[in-house]
Amino acid sequence: MKPHLHIAMRTYVFFAVAMLALVASAAATESGLAAFARGDFAAAAASFAHKAAQGDATAQNNLGVLYLRGKGVTRDYVRARELFDAAALQHLPGAMFNLGIMYLRGYGVSPEPSRAVAWFERAAAMDDRQAQFFLGLHYYKGEGVAADAKLAAEWFERAATAGLAAAQFNLAMLYLKQPTAAHGESAARVWLERAGQQGHEQARLHLARLQLGDVSDAASLGQAAATLRELADDGMPEAQTEYGLIHVFGRGLPSDVEEGTFWLKQAALQGYAPAQFNLATVYAQGMGLAPDPVAAYAWLSLAAAHDPQAADALSVLEKRLSDSERPRARALAGELASKLVRTAESGHQASEQIQPGGP
Repeated sequence: MKPHLHIAMRTYVFFAVAMLALVASAAATESGLAAFARGDFAAAAASFAHKAAQGDATAQNNLGVLYLRGKGVTRDYVRARELFDAAALQHLPGAMFNLGIMYLRGYGVSPEPSRAVAWFERAAAMDDRQAQFFLGLHYYKGEGVAADAKLAAEWFERAATAGLAAAQFNLAMLYLKQPTAAHGESAARVWLERAGQQGHEQARLHLARLQLGDVSDAASLGQAAATLRELADDGMPEAQTEYGLIHVFGRGLPSDVEEGTFWLKQAALQGYAPAQFNLATVYAQGMGLAPDPVAAYAWLSLAAAHDPQAADALSVLEKRLSDSERPRARALAGELASKLVRTAESGHQASEQIQPGGP
């Protein structure tokens, strides 16, 4: 988990985990930022240390970031916390956020969610949008504070209004999970569009899924198909699965089972269980193809490791295989397992996001 970087003009890039915050102020600090940007962390540390010794809050915070990350200096959580404390005493919200992250993740201290929340609250009150985002998460999850969906939505909305894509996505998910008279799917779509315009891939995916529900709107279906194709080309297994299925079933695109199975395989080979299950279903039922119970068994066996429903289907299918099919199916399953290329949750900003299908 990275702490929070302040940069000039208070712009942030959100990686779905807390960022470091570097701040620009005087010339020496600006040269430190330039050194940091080019990867010369020792020079950045020297520049920040010079101004930090003079009491410059932004330099204190930035030097704390380097100590926390062990960049240009030996990693030292105690020294990092001292520097963040000094900057926070001068009312620098990014330093308050960084202290919250230290207590949340247990960097040099025992994890204390309630203490983290206290720091996030102070930074959020000073309009730090990442602090607002994390405060929303804590109210949503009930970590370090009593769960409160209304307050979660309020803090997400403040961060979302400030332009933080991850907050825009989470706010949309809240509206979809817990719709109200004022905020439902239409409002969720607005926030998903805004997050998607910033390149938030999960937002683009979920907006496309909503558009697929517009079964009588050809334009909406076409937009969904175009978005899913882009995300599929980028290697996103969820999008590859959705894009494959709309080909199989002819939703928004002409039915093309061969093209659909191609995309399902791309996702299935990344270890994505829903794609494996759907691909097995296509083979088992012979949807546009000749039934292939051996291939169906092989893909189901991979999905069964992560999906109880697939495990149940595998048990049923195995009983239907002939004595000659069963060893071939198991051999194919082993061959496919050796070809899997696993992804780290696709790298799609999921670690601090509200996902569909939960509380």
